[in-house]
Amino acid sequence: MLIAPQTASAAVAIIRCQIPRDSYLILRRAAHPDDPWSGHFSFPGGRKDRTDEDLLATCIRETAEETGIVLSVDQLQQRLVLEPAGRLLSHPILVQPFLFTLVEPPSLHLDPREIQGALWLDADHFQTAELHQNVELLPGRLFPAYPVEDYYLWGFTYRLLRSILKMDEANMELTHTGQ
Repeated sequence: MLIAPQTASAAVAIIRCQIPRDSYLILRRAAHPDDPWSGHFSFPGGRKDRTDEDLLATCIRETAEETGIVLSVDQLQQRLVLEPAGRLLSHPILVQPFLFTLVEPPSLHLDPREIQGALWLDADHFQTAELHQNVELLPGRLFPAYPVEDYYLWGFTYRLLRSILKMDEANMELTHTGQ
C-alpha cells in the first residue's frame, strides 16, 4: 500500500529584521470563538486558497492581508521544514514556514478582524534562558513558554522561533509558574 506524502495546507512568514536589533515580527490574533488560536501570539500566515499558486504565494498574500507588509521573493532566506500546528487538536494541520529577512521594520497596517496587535520580539532577549517558563496553559498541562505582554508565546510559534534561533532544549532550564 502506498502512503501519500504529507502536504501542507497553510503557510507562515517568519519575518526577521536586522535594524535596530535582530528581531522577529509576532502578531496577537484577534479573539474569535471558532478560532482555536484566538488571542494567541503567532507569525503572519494562514490557509492556502485555491487561487494561490503555491504556499509561498499563500504566505505572501496572508502577510499582506494581516499586516500590510508586501514581502518579495528576494527577501526570502529559507523555506523551512513542514511543521504540524495544533497538535493538541483532533485535526492538526501541516504548515510551511518561510523565513524572510528585512533590513528595517516596515510600517504595519493590521487587519483588526484578524489581528489585535503586533510587536518586534528581540532575539537576544528571547534567547535569555531564565525568561522561559513551564506554564499551565491548558488544565493540568504544562507547556514551555515565553512571557509576552499579558500572555505567553507558546506552542507552534514558540517551537519555530526556538528552532530558528537554534536554542537547544537540553540547555534550557525552565521554571514553573502556576499562572
